[in-house]
Amino acid sequence: MIKITFVFIFIIFAPESVLAKGISLSQLINKNGQYFISDKLIPYSGLTLSYFKNGTIKYVGNIENGMKHGVWLRYLNGSIWKENYLKGKLEGPWEWIRNNGKIWSSGTYKNNKKEGKEKHYYSNGQIYYEGQYSNGKQVGLWKYYDKVGKLVSEVFYGIGQEAK
Repeated sequence: MIKITFVFIFIIFAPESVLAKGISLSQLINKNGQYFISDKLIPYSGLTLSYFKNGTIKYVGNIENGMKHGVWLRYLNGSIWKENYLKGKLEGPWEWIRNNGKIWSSGTYKNNKKEGKEKHYYSNGQIYYEGQYSNGKQVGLWKYYDKVGKLVSEVFYGIGQEAK
């Protein structure tokens, strides 16, 4: 949480000369998941940013050898979505943090697909629902709770299909 807050504060208050070292994602050409500067055949490496129409930052992340790599942050209405890339594919933990600093949801990616435990929370911090993913599909028992934490339903998913 401290790292994310630091990065967020740094990006918001960083001098333009620091951010100027990055390049806007809109200035890069995406060819089959690899990013290039204009029509050069050399893949781009470095910081990249994307902006909303009002000029505020939408995404910030790193590209290595033309592929997204490392931590990427996405900003939306004061919330932060943090995800990790490895050679252009989503890999490792992700989390969505509300503008009040509380976690909205969290999970893990493996080879560009959701994998393992995923949890979603109400704004008061109580678990909304939780379950497992395998190879990008919901599997096993998923539990759903009310705003005070009382279990209200359970759904079992087998091989990506809902089965009650």
